Amino acid sequence: MGEYVTDEDNIRFSFRSNEHDVEIVIQGPPSWVNLYRERIGMDGDIGFVQEVSNRDIGSGDEQLSGKVAKLPGPPPDPSRLPSVVRIVGELDVLAGMENIGVPDRTEPDLSEISIFLDELEENPEPLSDNISGDPYAEAWIQLVMTLVVREHGHTSLPVGSIEALLGDRINRTGTDLQMFLDRLWLLGKLERIHGGIETQYAPNPSWLESH
Repeated sequence: MGEYVTDEDNIRFSFRSNEHDVEIVIQGPPSWVNLYRERIGMDGDIGFVQEVSNRDIGSGDEQLSGKVAKLPGPPPDPSRLPSVVRIVGELDVLAGMENIGVPDRTEPDLSEISIFLDELEENPEPLSDNISGDPYAEAWIQLVMTLVVREHGHTSLPVGSIEALLGDRINRTGTDLQMFLDRLWLLGKLERIHGGIETQYAPNPSWLESH
């Protein structure tokens, strides 16, 4: 992030990429901001540019004077917040999950799931939403995720397990399967989880409910 303060009007250039975990903010006179945009290859229609008043930046004199900005709205009233009192260690998570009908967590048996898929009388219908580019493959992934969540209590499945169950059925393996799963993630239908031996994917509840 860069900032350059003068008596001139300032602009702020902002760019964010959630996919690559990158955020860029450059603030200062237009000529200075545009110069550094060109240097880092971010000129043109990339990002967002807005005018910024020098008053928004604040000066050292104001900070030294001890002035405190007044927040808008009424002052906070802690008495209006509901209090929840619970003894430390009293919460029984397992009992709470059982009360709302969450199934016990069991390790998915890929061989049993594969047999179940083989014994289906009909293959899942391709989804009517064709935004993923392959509604047939998406329907299979949705079916497997539903089994894992509702029958085994798991919230995610590793890429290797998805490939073992569906690679041949949807004709997608390796990088091709990974790219398709990432496409569903970008569309908000799956969540991507990093960590452990390999990347895992978790279904968005609203996506499962659409099945």
